Amino acid sequence: MSDPTMEEVMAMLAETQAKLEAIEAKSTENSNSIDLFFVLTMGILCFLLQAGFGLLEVGSVRAKNAQNIMMKNLMDAAVSAIAYWLIGYGIAYGGTNSFIGDGIWALKPDLLTPEDYIYWYFNYVFAGTTATIVSGAVAERCQFRAYLVYSFALSGFIYPVASHWIWDGSGFLFGKVQDFAGGGAVHMVGGAAAAAGAFFLGPRSGKFVEDPDTGKKVPTTIPGHNAVLASLGALILWFGFFAFNGGSSYVISGSGNYDAVGRAVVVTTLGGAAGSFTLLIWGFYANGVWDLTYPINGLLAGMIGTCSGANVLDPWAAFILGILAAVGCQLQILLFENVLFIDDPLGASAVHYAGGMVGMIYAAFLKNPKYTGDTDPDLIGIFYGGNGKLLGYAFYGIIVYSAWAFGTSGVLFFSLNKIGWLRVSEEEEAEGMDLSHHGGKAYNMDEEDILESAPLKEEEAVIE
Repeated sequence: MSDPTMEEVMAMLAETQAKLEAIEAKSTENSNSIDLFFVLTMGILCFLLQAGFGLLEVGSVRAKNAQNIMMKNLMDAAVSAIAYWLIGYGIAYGGTNSFIGDGIWALKPDLLTPEDYIYWYFNYVFAGTTATIVSGAVAERCQFRAYLVYSFALSGFIYPVASHWIWDGSGFLFGKVQDFAGGGAVHMVGGAAAAAGAFFLGPRSGKFVEDPDTGKKVPTTIPGHNAVLASLGALILWFGFFAFNGGSSYVISGSGNYDAVGRAVVVTTLGGAAGSFTLLIWGFYANGVWDLTYPINGLLAGMIGTCSGANVLDPWAAFILGILAAVGCQLQILLFENVLFIDDPLGASAVHYAGGMVGMIYAAFLKNPKYTGDTDPDLIGIFYGGNGKLLGYAFYGIIVYSAWAFGTSGVLFFSLNKIGWLRVSEEEEAEGMDLSHHGGKAYNMDEEDILESAPLKEEEAVIE
């Protein structure tokens, strides 16, 4: 058998190279498919956050407002989907402007990449989360139509602008501020909006009373009606946060990537656990009982604290962060109730705003460069040799997130209040939102309740 000619050798080499390139292309396609399936699955799991928020809130308010709370959380998911589809995604990820996006309106097909549908869905869940944060702060006295308006505004405009700054490549915070899963863009923005809503609404009737001994205004406790629902909601939120933080990596294929996802989930777990235990002890020493509301708030604040640095923190650092975020949350609750006299029934603003802010600052100290490969001292945590510029970026991010969310939400709630759309009447508040807004009680326990809860006739129904 004769030796192959040079032409035959070159032809075989070319054929082999083509096969190798095809294998590499197929491998890349498979990796991309795995990553996209991962993002979609994490988004679907994150959607459970809506159920968690709903159950936590409904258990934490009085029974006469239970249907109203669940109605708001249900419609929050619907309104947010419409708003984020029409304008939110385009504002967040369209165009090249450093302040606001200007493209991909209503998911216009000729502007989309093959991945955009999955990316839209994952980011829609974040937008809905931002909007539903406000629900707990305005519970038991906010008109339903006002909720529809601000839910659209938050998910369609206020949040997308903030997310554009940090996650779109053209945003002015991109590559500077450490905000991996939205401790600032989602939770601080939502927490600031919640504070604005609670401020302009004013407190629930009976929340603040005059102490007969000192003559000073003091807060009272208005207990929720179902601790079981509240605790189940908290557990569902804990579950959802694994996908919230873990899914924010957007990739899982390859050892380096699945290691990062696993570490983010561990960081989230330890941050929440440490925060929960911290406020459990705080509540016992403050009240002499094991009060369920304390560890729930600590759990959420601890997990929210890890959002900004879930991809760059060591597990031991997350444990300490959970403690600090829980303390920050409780301090804001005390500030609102005893100094500013702002009524936030669930402590929603404190959980999200203080938790997110503590997490952003903390990541600037303990961002570990071995997890990102950063060598620039501007982008390394101070404790790992950074020059402190990352801390400056963190405070810059905190200032712009806060100013944007307080400013825009404040104008919105002020306007709703001026036109009489914000707060229900004293009579409606006393009767309960379920009867005054939704035609019946959430719990029909006997024949009398069923008769009292008969739906209003169409001509009698008024949306407020």
